[in-house]
Amino acid sequence: MAAPTVVKDVLNPALYNNDDIEVQFYQQRKEWPWTRGGVHALAWVLFAGGLVLIFGLLNLRDILLDRRRLGYTLANNNKHRVLSSQRSLFDRMSLHFRAFCYLRSSLTGLATTSLGLGILILAGFLYPLLYVFSQHPYYEREPRFGPPPLAGRSGMMALAMTPFIILLGMKANLISMVTGMGHEKLNVLHRWLGFVCGFFSLVHSVPYIIEPLKNGGWGKLTELFNGNVTYWNGVGALVCMFWLTFGSLNFIRHASFPRAWCYEAFVHLHIILGVGYVGLMFWHCANVLTSWHYLYATCVVWVLHLLYRFIWRTNWFGPRLFSGDQAHFTPLTDDGVKITVPTRMRWQAGQHIFIRIPSISLLDNHPFTVASIMSNDAKDCGYNDLVLVFKPHKGFTRRVFDISRTRPDVSYRAYLDGPYGGLSRKLEAFETVLMVAGGSGITPIVAHLQHLASKIHKGEALTRDIRIIWTVKRFQSLEWFKDEISAAARGLPRNMLLCQYYVTEETAIELPKGPVSATREWPQSPITPTFRQPPQAFLRPPGTSEAEKEFQLQIVEKDVGSSSDDELHEFPFPAARSVTPIPPMGDEVLLEFGRPPLRDGLPPWSETFGRRTCIYVCGPQSMKVDVANAVADMQSDIWACEEREEIYLHSETFGW
Repeated sequence: MAAPTVVKDVLNPALYNNDDIEVQFYQQRKEWPWTRGGVHALAWVLFAGGLVLIFGLLNLRDILLDRRRLGYTLANNNKHRVLSSQRSLFDRMSLHFRAFCYLRSSLTGLATTSLGLGILILAGFLYPLLYVFSQHPYYEREPRFGPPPLAGRSGMMALAMTPFIILLGMKANLISMVTGMGHEKLNVLHRWLGFVCGFFSLVHSVPYIIEPLKNGGWGKLTELFNGNVTYWNGVGALVCMFWLTFGSLNFIRHASFPRAWCYEAFVHLHIILGVGYVGLMFWHCANVLTSWHYLYATCVVWVLHLLYRFIWRTNWFGPRLFSGDQAHFTPLTDDGVKITVPTRMRWQAGQHIFIRIPSISLLDNHPFTVASIMSNDAKDCGYNDLVLVFKPHKGFTRRVFDISRTRPDVSYRAYLDGPYGGLSRKLEAFETVLMVAGGSGITPIVAHLQHLASKIHKGEALTRDIRIIWTVKRFQSLEWFKDEISAAARGLPRNMLLCQYYVTEETAIELPKGPVSATREWPQSPITPTFRQPPQAFLRPPGTSEAEKEFQLQIVEKDVGSSSDDELHEFPFPAARSVTPIPPMGDEVLLEFGRPPLRDGLPPWSETFGRRTCIYVCGPQSMKVDVANAVADMQSDIWACEEREEIYLHSETFGW
């Protein structure tokens, strides 16, 4: 006797009757039956994977080109002999690409996103939008013939986005490794992809409400919700997604009162609801089609990331198991704080770590950029001083500030998580390096300067021109790194480093007689606002003997209160009419009062750049907008000048 034929389900058995002959016949004759719904999710995987592959290949090209140029030039012992500057079609396209993609808007809310990143986000929304809505039909002929195709396409597409959202939000992830973009930059894509996923989750839900309303009214809709739990767990997952997306908006994450509590509550609630969303999606999808494949991938990514951070990225193993390292607090001028942690952790210049000090705050895990580099003698297994410098705000940093003022001799157990981020390209492969900082944004720049000085001293760098522009509010902030910058300058050849400091909230004052170097005391603010106005701008001559080995402080002063647009468009010395517009490339420090005219001043200054230039900026959003737009303008100069090949921009991201 032959065994009965088992008919494979053509629809979700929890919602539809698979024994209906008409339903089976209808689904079997469809070009895209319900059983092929997994293809819709695969369409997103191929699209996102293709983008990662493209940016990964571009990153690999830059890395190999830096190594090739660096190795070729140093192997020939001639820093002026480089590879042929013959430009390929790709090089010319790159100039147009950067001129377009570096541009930023100064509008609030858009300054964090460059035009290139904005186009990438738009493409990530338009592709699934066209895929979902350009195909027909949206609904079946009758509700019993299957779910609305519009809901099926959008639901599988949103489901396939889930592992990518988690991957983009992880501190250590494969996309960062492939593309060279730090997790703090990918976090922008993490947020936007969350909005896109939330939108298509809503598109998935709406047809299941409209269809019963059109074919039976509210009574039919109530019957469906009362008769099947699939609708309810779907609503629960949608509520979690709603909070995960809209709860991440800046005005909610950084509410003014109480700001620290609100952000910490957001972080922990974000994790809890994320776990709840994945759990409800397991329940809601019930392993139909390939739905659980993407949920399994989400869990694997999440668990592996946590294990990697816990085992390899956190300093649990100090002198004793789970003892961490000891953190020492040092008060700095202008309300600054320095944390020094002797540790065996390895890091590179410009990277950041997360620090947790349980005795101060058990749950807080705050990111700080490392302001030091590892010593050559301790790179393998010894201890290095990991230095963090910051100005306090609220919460954890305010408590650390108070301790540094009241109990500076007390040390605390600290757990370090990292390092993360950094610069994927080699600064020493660029002839000119310009670093622009605002306030505490100088911390990664000091580390990069120390790293560059070490490479130049060993003869392992092509760099022959280093420039630093640092904007602070008060003179006292200049005390933070004067010794480190001066030490790096003394290790560099003469005429290689120029530091230009801008002070924005001080009255221009007259300095003491004689040379004032970067290793001595900076000038103090005037005691009263009636302090007499300084004389005309002047330059101090270079010092002699030991003073020549230090920075010489050259002062270029503007008349107090004169900040006309004409002055701001002059760079780098608005008031020094007798001084050449391009400063001498010596190891001098030039002090200026006011804000640097970066937007209009950098392009003319680029005439003295080398063949390949890296511009590194770390500061407030307005500063990054000005620098990015200035670098975008410079790309046309490279096109017209055969002496220059590349001006590369790296913007350090904070506040994510």
